[in-house]
Amino acid sequence: MSAADHIGARVVVEGLSRTYGDGTGLQPTDLVIEPGEFLSVLGPSGCGKSTLLRLLAGLDEPQRGRIRFGEQTVCDTASGVFVPPRARRLGMVFQDLALWPHLTAAANVGFPLRVSGVARTEIEERVADALARVDLTGAAGKMPHQLSGGQQQRVAIARALVARPALLLLDEPLSALDAALREQLRAEIRSLTTELGATTVFVTHDQAEAMSMSDRIVVMRSGRILQVGRPEELYRGPADTFVAGFVGTFNPLPSGGGVRAERVRVLADGNGTGSANGVLAHRDGTPAEALTVPATVRSAVFIGGNYHLHCEVAGVDRPWIVPHPAAHAPGTEVRLTLDAADVITPAS
Repeated sequence: MSAADHIGARVVVEGLSRTYGDGTGLQPTDLVIEPGEFLSVLGPSGCGKSTLLRLLAGLDEPQRGRIRFGEQTVCDTASGVFVPPRARRLGMVFQDLALWPHLTAAANVGFPLRVSGVARTEIEERVADALARVDLTGAAGKMPHQLSGGQQQRVAIARALVARPALLLLDEPLSALDAALREQLRAEIRSLTTELGATTVFVTHDQAEAMSMSDRIVVMRSGRILQVGRPEELYRGPADTFVAGFVGTFNPLPSGGGVRAERVRVLADGNGTGSANGVLAHRDGTPAEALTVPATVRSAVFIGGNYHLHCEVAGVDRPWIVPHPAAHAPGTEVRLTLDAADVITPAS
């Protein structure tokens, strides 16, 4: 099965909404997902991302709106159209994987084909191909409890892809795995979906997953889409302070706007410009190309080869996080510097 055999659908969402009794859910939403695109939906718990996924899957019915997969309308509340999940050509992988414990890996993968009435010989061929793609040929006869967590994840992915779906939906499928395995499977999932040309919607609350895997990212909050864009677009040009803080580490400036943590440096000699109250400018009030601000170190945490200094800065409501190769004792007075070009001013 090549990418040419498996071009994913173009998905169009128009005015889609579904709210629940507690006020959570999805507010009226428009979204277009291009064929073969890997789109991540990112946001905190309760933001509406899982509701969007369930509406795409047909597991919930919207109160209003329309969904099209290519030329097929799978849901339209205005005309009463609602195509059930089994008829939407979907592949789905959930956090709990939902493997049948009494079936072998091969039987789990082939299950969607059997219930669809596919001929036995074709099932065997497609199951073998799917297992080979996820590097599980030797595990075809094993039961789920005989497989590692990563192998179980691969079985679930193979099962989702074996029916050659128009749309692949992934609902936080890596959250139960350890960090090293998550990173490995991120790369494998992205490579596989690219190879097959599958249109993919990946729901996550993990910004690292979204940033490393996606063609585009949807950032959601309180049932609404705040911004859609390529990872670098969201990182460099966030629409608002929520997006800025949710996509990467964002240090707020006393005068408004902010700067990414990795763009802040600690002045080695303690010298530099900037007034005592933390206003980022030269002492004569003229704009500065290199901005500095005094700060007090409150703690130092060792992370990934560097220390993260948590620094108190006058005029902001939360500590700055500043990567630095050396620890500083709590209470140390430091001066932080950044380039004016690195200041980000969100739209709101």
